[in-house]
Amino acid sequence: MKTKFHRPVSRGYILFELVLALTIFSIAVLGLAKSLNQALETANLLKRDQIIRIGMRNVFEELRNKPLAKMTTTIMDTTYGITYASTTEALSLKTTNGSILSDMYKLTIHATSSFDGVPQEDTLDVYVYKPAQP
Repeated sequence: MKTKFHRPVSRGYILFELVLALTIFSIAVLGLAKSLNQALETANLLKRDQIIRIGMRNVFEELRNKPLAKMTTTIMDTTYGITYASTTEALSLKTTNGSILSDMYKLTIHATSSFDGVPQEDTLDVYVYKPAQP
């Protein structure tokens, strides 16, 4: 006596599993795309900060060799659209024994920029020794 075992037909389940798998895959791809977008935005912010930092360092190197009267100036970086404005202020610093240090100045460099419509201002303060010119 032969018995036939019949499998129940499950064609509807295969279609449902396929739709479910595609849905899970698309959610995973959207999550990865969002993560990539955030990583690119972070990289752009870091690049912008690096450009400003390097620019401020270059402006400082340029200004520190100039006479005191020419240290207050405005420099425009047309490549990145950054404006660097520098000012000097006389300082009255005392040593540990109470004597006053002369010819000390505070050089302040303000960087004003706008990347992708987002305004940003950064400041660098440096103490500089500039002896009186004869």
